[in-house]
Order: sequence, then structure tokens, then C-alpha cells
Amino acid sequence: MKKLLLYVLPMTLLMACGNDKATEEVVKLETFNDRLSYALGAEHARMLLESGDPNLARLKYDKIEEGFLEGVKTDNIYDKDCEQSIRKLYGAKGQDFDTTYLDAGCICTGKYLGSIFNKNWKKTDGWDKINTKLAAVGLRHALEKKDTLVKKEDRIEMINSFITDLNKKSGAKMMAKAKQLPNTKTLPNGIIIQTLQPGNGGSPTSTDDVTVDYIVTTPEGDTMDSSFGFRGRPAKPLSINLAGVIPGWTQGFPSLQKGGKYKMFIPGELAYGAQQGFQSLCFYIDFQNFGKAGSLAQPMPQQPQ
Repeated sequence: MKKLLLYVLPMTLLMACGNDKATEEVVKLETFNDRLSYALGAEHARMLLESGDPNLARLKYDKIEEGFLEGVKTDNIYDKDCEQSIRKLYGAKGQDFDTTYLDAGCICTGKYLGSIFNKNWKKTDGWDKINTKLAAVGLRHALEKKDTLVKKEDRIEMINSFITDLNKKSGAKMMAKAKQLPNTKTLPNGIIIQTLQPGNGGSPTSTDDVTVDYIVTTPEGDTMDSSFGFRGRPAKPLSINLAGVIPGWTQGFPSLQKGGKYKMFIPGELAYGAQQGFQSLCFYIDFQNFGKAGSLAQPMPQQPQ
């Protein structure tokens, strides 16, 4: 294994108490986890960088970093008081910018970013690998447009690899637990089906249309999507052809019966594969109907030649 390089960035900071003498902040990324932490923070800054905020350059990045560190270590720290501070900074309609509230608004912006970072990573097995102080530095450097300690292409590859590794571990745990559930069967391809309510109709082929209600969750139990209404989308059953879905549905639905309710645990390689970091998924399925192709689902639009 090649020895990890030592990254050091000298950066001038003004000292407090009216002292004109400058000090140097030295950031050392000595291990893979150090570099990963910095990279995660730098990428997290995109929430602000891509927000379209015209006042972004007027914010105090050190205060955002301060708030971020509070947000990652304290659950639910972003509260109504913080919301009010940001509202005062930007005005009721978000079109004003009152510097009277600049410090408080920036700290609360950091708390918000930190709370999201906490929520995204603390529940994973990778949390103990993340140095939140270095993540905060990466966040600030990205806002200052000096996030060069880890090259962008390197950090994207590093983060994707980290996420894939976490997904495979959490997916394996979910599949192992699923096998212990009552009324389950494991298909040869690794899909696990738990029957919650048996169906009394037939079963579809892998090229049939189906109509279902569903909820899809991650191994950690977070809801990713639902036909019962999700993120402002109204509740509506899904009608789709099994030839145009993830492999887990194409291969798993022929083992389901119309009228049944099931949980289908799908390994990452049969879900969205590399596109979603080989994340395993659990689908709750209320199987309402099926029929030949074109009988329930609208045909997929033809791609222009």
C-alpha cells in the first residue's frame, strides 16, 4: 500500500484583540479518514454553494463553521430560534439582508448544515471514521473556494467508495435480519419475500403490467419513496411494466400473488446497482392487479432517433 501523503495548507488568519500579527492555520490530513472527513465537509458545502443565494459572499464562513460543529454534535439544535435568526438576516420574504443579524444568522446556517450532516451520517457504521473538525474545515474551505487539500475528482471517488462500502455492510445486515422474519422465503437470486397477507389471485410473468401500492425504505429504515403520498406528491397506486423496472422487481414479482401484501428485500445489485452505491432496499407491496403488457401501464415513450 502506498504511503498516504501529508497535506498541509498554510493559511493566514488575523489574530483577535487588535493584534496585527498573523498566525498560520496548519491543516494536516495524515490518514485516509482525515482526507475522507475533509472531502465530506467540502462536498456538503454544495448545499450552500448551489443554493443560488446572492448574498453568499457576504456571509461569515468562520461563523458557519462554528455553527456546523455545534450542529454535528448536538441533535435537534436547529430550532425555531435559529429559523427566526435566519429569517431576520434575510427578511420575511428572503429578499433583504440585514447585517445586524449576520453573526447569529451565519451560526444558525452552520447549525442547519451540521444537523443535516449529523442526520445523514451518524446512523451509519461510518460515523466513527469521520473527524467532524476536519469536515468543518472542508466545508469552510469550499465556501472560501480554496478546498484544494483533496482534489475534487479524488474526493468524489473516495466518497463514492465509502458510501458503497457502507451500503454493502448495511445491506448484508438487513438481509440477514430479514431471513429470521416469519413467513419468508429466499429466492435463488437472493431476494427475500415476507408474506404479510397471502394473495388469492394468480402471479405475473416478468413482462406483465402490475398495479401496486408501495413504500420503499433503506436498510436504516428511512422512507425513500411511497405511492401513499410522498413529499407533496398525492397518493396514487403505481401501474408499471415489469420489464422496465429494477431487476429485483422483474425477478421477484412472479413469486407474488395478486391481492397479497408483502415485504420484498432486494440486494443492492438487484436494486439500482452502482447507480445508487449498491444500496439494498426493502419494499412494502400491496399487490392489486396484473395483466398483459399494455393493459394497465402506459407504454414507455419512444426515444428520438
